[in-house]
Amino acid sequence: MTQRRATATRSAAPARGPIASRIDRLRVRHLRLLECTAECGSLSAAAQRLQLSQPGATKMLQELESAFGCSLIERTPRGATLSVAGAAALRRLRIALGMLDAATAALASQPEQPLVRLGMLPLVAVNALPSITAALDRTGAMPRMTIREATVEGLMQLLQNGELDCVVSRLEAGMEDPGELRIVRLWEDALAMAAATTHPLARKRKLPAELLQQARWVLPFHGAATRVQFDQWFLEAGVIPPLPHIESLSFHTSLSLAAGSSLLTIAPQSAVRHYQARGMVRELPLARPMPHGALFFITRQELAKLPEVALVMQALQDFARTQAAGPGGAGS
Repeated sequence: MTQRRATATRSAAPARGPIASRIDRLRVRHLRLLECTAECGSLSAAAQRLQLSQPGATKMLQELESAFGCSLIERTPRGATLSVAGAAALRRLRIALGMLDAATAALASQPEQPLVRLGMLPLVAVNALPSITAALDRTGAMPRMTIREATVEGLMQLLQNGELDCVVSRLEAGMEDPGELRIVRLWEDALAMAAATTHPLARKRKLPAELLQQARWVLPFHGAATRVQFDQWFLEAGVIPPLPHIESLSFHTSLSLAAGSSLLTIAPQSAVRHYQARGMVRELPLARPMPHGALFFITRQELAKLPEVALVMQALQDFARTQAAGPGGAGS
């Protein structure tokens, strides 16, 4: 009976084809070779980075292409580029390499404490990050975290490459297949305009676009999402958007400049109110509201099952509920 059960179990297991068997023989360095070739633009430069001889790198490439059953690199007069199949393979392999690097980093020190690599938009660090960190600390099970701030595009690229476990970000068109991602809606944050507390406009009510158009501004660079929404707000009022007197990448810099000058600026409402609570700026009351944008927790489906990632997600969801329950609702 035992033998029959064992035979049935073996027969039920999915058969592994020849490609899977060849891939099992690959080493991590094979995968690094493909990544380095894409980054260096030549096989010889990739070999040098990996401290391989040229014949050794060529042999390794042959083994890699044999395992996948297709050409992964195309030779050009200037060096080498990935083929269409090579680029598709690398997109997947970077995830595996990123996960391997994360496992190595997590076990290098304090292996008993799990590590979460969290990415976020800078606005999340204003009040959400301190709140969720305090909440996690109270549980007594706060994981170690590395935190990176970037743009939406930058965060999604890091997640795709396996360099981050999860991100708090907005969603944009063109992101990778959402079926591979766990996406949880968190809260909304509007944009707000701000001025120094002593600015004449700080005491007025329901400021129209026509009056604000005449002011001097500190604005994000042209093409930034906030700048696009700023310009659109004026255009929808039938007013040409003002040109910036100063352009700044960081809303922290913009708010600090506005606090000490006669310049106006625009920033996430949570950041404006953070600076307002410290007596530095005042949120300007507008005749028409600025648009809201939702923030999401995003991770890969397989990573959502990790207890440490689930803890961070739960803390963010709890924070989102406090935002929704506060005065004026989410993002207030």
